[in-house]
Amino acid sequence: MVFKWEGQQFSIQHNVDTERCSGCKHCVKYCDEGVWVFDKEKGYAWPKYIKDCVGCLKCELACLNNCIEIVPLEMIKNDPLENY
Repeated sequence: MVFKWEGQQFSIQHNVDTERCSGCKHCVKYCDEGVWVFDKEKGYAWPKYIKDCVGCLKCELACLNNCIEIVPLEMIKNDPLENY
């Protein structure tokens, strides 16, 4: 599944292979921003609060089955220092 967030400062995409997710919840555990949740009914984790993602890649590195890929789409859309 593909999850996208398009914010003012940056945009990010999470590619999650839900078929390979083993339910280890490492992405939930290691995410300092609380982006990930585990859906017990569906049996996989997904980035419910993707707008809080800072792109640190801890979830991608912690995933035991390599089913998470974080793709930065645009890092700075509106530079806050551009007018100075």
